[in-house]
Formats: sequence, C-alpha cells, structure tokens
Amino acid sequence: GEHHDAAADHALQAQLIRLLASRRRCCVGLEAVQQQYQPALDAYSRGDMSAQDMRRSVRWDERWVWPFERYEPVFEACRRQGVKLLALNVDSEDLARVEIGGYKNLDKAALNKYVPNKSMFVQFANTSAYREYVRYVIEPSYDAHASMGILRTTITGQQLDKDMPFDNFYSGRMLWDSSM
Repeated sequence: GEHHDAAADHALQAQLIRLLASRRRCCVGLEAVQQQYQPALDAYSRGDMSAQDMRRSVRWDERWVWPFERYEPVFEACRRQGVKLLALNVDSEDLARVEIGGYKNLDKAALNKYVPNKSMFVQFANTSAYREYVRYVIEPSYDAHASMGILRTTITGQQLDKDMPFDNFYSGRMLWDSSM
C-alpha cells in the first residue's frame, strides 16, 4: 500500500521490489489497472512496449486519477527484475452496471469472474469483522461521496437521476474489493 500520489512511497516500493525479487519469485498487483488490460501489462513486462505505450494501452489517464509518473519506478523495477505485474481492479463498465442496478445488473459470466466462490463471499460478508468494516469504512465513504455531491455519477461518468442508493454503492465496493 501507499499514498497514491506520494513519489517517496513509490520509490520505496521499487526498492522493496528489487530486494524481494533478488531473493524470491514474486509479483506485484495493481489496483490502478483493470483486469481487462492484463495483456498490456504482459507486453510491457516482456519489453514489447514502452511505459508510455502501456499508459495509453491501459487507458491510465481515463481510468485512474493518480499521476502515472509516480508509479513508473515500480513498473521499471518489476520489468528489470522479471516481476509479473497483475491487473487487479474491476472493469469500470461492470462497476457502473452495479452502481446503477446492483448485482442483478451484471450478467452471470461477469459476476462469476469477480466472485468465483459465492458461498465464501457470503460467509465472509457475514462476519462481525466485515460488519465493522462496513460501519467504519464503507458507510462513511458513502456519506463523504454524498456530501461531495458525486453519488449521481457512475465510475464511467453516467449521470443518474438521483443519488446512488447505499445498496448499489455498497455492492460496487464489494465488487471492487472481491475483484482484488
């Protein structure tokens, strides 16, 4: 983890990647990149494209708000050390479907992609620890989004007639979390 816009945090990550990779096989998961763009990460890792080509291919500037330049030391360290980059995030189009209409708005194949073990998913969501997470993280996040006036816009920029209901916001967060 890091502060997404902190260059020092990403420089430390790059240093840790170099040290860890010199001792064992590892990979680096990226919240910043959606799963549909894994082929672009693979091409970058093989040396088939530059960092700027990868930036365009994963649509970084459209799909992640934090500066690409901050992450470049991490990408370079991974490529030099042969560390696999993994696209972890949910595809924005699928997240927008959930933000608009909940899980029922996703087709079965998409839902299975993000939640392959539904019984484990439900079991985890019914723990007291998860309920605390919802109370202390998701509910305040929803309230913050409401106070900023951004609950009428999906992740893809679609405008809603009214604020996104908490259930859809919560379902979107669950989809985001479970995809990673």
